[in-house]
Amino acid sequence: MSPGVWQGKNILKENRILILGESHYGSKEDIGTPVPYPTSSVVEEYLSHREPGGDSRRWDRFFDRIAASFGYSKDNVKEFYDKIYFGNYVPVLCGIGKTNVAKYYINENRTKYNDSLFCFVNQNNVSTIVCFSKASYWNLPTSAEEDIDSSLKIKIQLKTGYLDTINVYKYAPDIKHNYCDTVLKQPLKVYGIRHPSSRRGYNSEAVYNEICKEEELKYITSYQIT
Repeated sequence: MSPGVWQGKNILKENRILILGESHYGSKEDIGTPVPYPTSSVVEEYLSHREPGGDSRRWDRFFDRIAASFGYSKDNVKEFYDKIYFGNYVPVLCGIGKTNVAKYYINENRTKYNDSLFCFVNQNNVSTIVCFSKASYWNLPTSAEEDIDSSLKIKIQLKTGYLDTINVYKYAPDIKHNYCDTVLKQPLKVYGIRHPSSRRGYNSEAVYNEICKEEELKYITSYQIT
């Protein structure tokens, strides 16, 4: 994972949730170099843009859409980010668009990246990961015999008309998974969702309409389901 994971001020003692992005962007000259700043500083800067009179950046849309996927408007995103951890899967700077830099480093370092992720999960008692990158999701540790039947698919429709899928998997603890040398201490449920900046479109409302029904995620949705 990239250094300096964001930790909200109101994370629960139980039902701890990590929102997992893919990578930080960098200039062409910096591609492939270790991320030189903490991820928390990026989230802090984004939140400052949402304050009255704050500046704005094009990449704010990424964080806005994630918050909207849990029922939050631009006016109350801080409430959302105070409830979660936020980290990026790839610890080196990558390019924008169709450079495929992130995918290259993921393929080359799959076990290393997964060890870093599962170590963070164990150290911080994370019970759920919501991964906003299918490239990252599909390179997480593979299934084991003990949890292979936990795989689920939730169908949603994008604004472009395409059908999309939220993938769900629940890892069992105390067993070895391929492409990872770190064993989980407790069960871990992972959701795989399309990247919010995907060229095929993204539908925050459609995502929210499904994940707000999930027992593990109702604690961080804006309107809890009873």
